[in-house]
Parts: sequence; C-alpha cells; structure tokens
Amino acid sequence: MHTDPLTAARTRPVRPSRAGTLRRGVEEVLAYWELTTNLIARDLKTKYRGSVLGVFWSLLNPLLLMLVYTVVFSKIARVPIPRYPVFLLAGLVPWNAFALSLSGATTSVVDNAGIVRKVYFPLEILPISAVLSATVNFLISLTLLAALAIIFGVHLGLSLLLLPVLIALQIAFTVGLGSLLAAFDVFFRDVQYFLSVLLIVWFFGTPVVYSLDLVPAGLRPLFEANPMAWLISCYQSLWYYGRMPDWASLGAFAGVALIMLAVGWLGYGRLKRRFAEEV
Repeated sequence: MHTDPLTAARTRPVRPSRAGTLRRGVEEVLAYWELTTNLIARDLKTKYRGSVLGVFWSLLNPLLLMLVYTVVFSKIARVPIPRYPVFLLAGLVPWNAFALSLSGATTSVVDNAGIVRKVYFPLEILPISAVLSATVNFLISLTLLAALAIIFGVHLGLSLLLLPVLIALQIAFTVGLGSLLAAFDVFFRDVQYFLSVLLIVWFFGTPVVYSLDLVPAGLRPLFEANPMAWLISCYQSLWYYGRMPDWASLGAFAGVALIMLAVGWLGYGRLKRRFAEEV
C-alpha cells in the first residue's frame, strides 16, 4: 500500500533535529534544481514580456534613478560627496536588487497558488527562485556600475574579489527574510502591503543617497544598527573607495545573514504544510 510522504512524516515517532531538517530541505531543493531554473526563466520572460527594450531595463532603471537622485541630492540638496554618481550607484544597485527580490519572495507563494495546490515540489523553491531571478538583473546592473566607476577614475583593485561574497551573503539574507515573509503573507495578505511601506522607510534609513558621516552623531548609533547599512557600506568600499570593506561590518552582516537564513528556512518549513489550504 502506497503511503503519502507527508503523511508518513507526520506519523514518525522521533522528531528530527533542526540541523537534520535544514540538511534534508537543502538536499530536496537541490534535487529539484531544474524546476528552480525553469521558474527563474519564467519570471524573467514574464517581467519583460511585451517590452521593446526587454532586459536592457535592468540598466536603464538604475541609470535613470541615479540621474534623478544626483540632480536632487548633489545639485539641489548639495550633498558634499565627490564623484557622487558612483557613490550613489554603488549603494543603489544592490539596494534595488534587495528590495525587488524581497518583494518578489514575499508574494511568491500567493502568486503561484495554482501550482502550490496541484503539484508537489519543495515549496522552498518559490522564494529562492524569486530572489535568484532578481539577482540576474542585479548582475546585469553591475556592468553599469563598473563602467561608471572606470569613467570616474575609481581604482578597482583586488578588493573586487570579495564581490561574490557580498552577493552570496545578500542572497542568503534575502532568501531567509523573504521566506519568512512569504509564509506570513499566505495567512495575512497585509504583509506584502506593509513591506512596501517598510522598504521606503528602510531605504532612507540606509546610507544609499547620503554618507553615514552626514548623519547627526546622536542618531548615528540607530543607523549603524541597520544590517543593510553594513552591507551597503561594504559595496561602497569596493566600488567607490576601491578598498577592502570594513571587516567588522562584513562579519556582522555575515552572521545576521546566516541566522536569518536558518530562521527563515525553519519558519517557512514549519508553516508550508498549510499553504495549499490557505492560498
């Protein structure tokens, strides 16, 4: 007699450890890697369907935002930062990738309600594919940042070897937080609307359009407690200052990213059995 895998898992007398749950979850996701790539390809095709410029919007969007922010903050507000376009884009490109991937991950289960109800697959794939599809656009946007840094004469040295590390940590942090929000969004659809407001506040609380040195001393500890401030400062070190990032900031963000990934994965895994009933 055939036994459904989920039913068998519920009747096991020994509860698996959290480490074992994480390991099995990773193994299952890797086994369905082809499905993940198909979802990424579908997201990219859907995003640019009917668009004349298509994937080139990945370059035009940050370029247009950079021009607007440069005019507002360097010409009107007169933020005293030399080579301001490079400084701005060094933070704006990774921030945009974070915001888009987090938003996509948060709605990934609800947006795929049809296949969640009908097909069995490891549901962790949904937020992961949403984050990775946004990462593809992020990598394309980095070519614009590299070109701008060269034009403005930034010395890009061996510090750029740490770029894959920053990207990997950003993915880990976003997948963890996005998975947790995606699980909550299944039960409370207000989560996605709250997130859109939170991202606006979070953006201006992160030193993207301004330097942390310009923040009043009394408020600086509050801004310095922002994990995204640690990450953005690391990107700015690589692309704007042409130097190695602050190791304390990098280490702190690495710790937060790994903790968030574990918490998000476990929380998502605990709630995912009810997704098909709720979406």
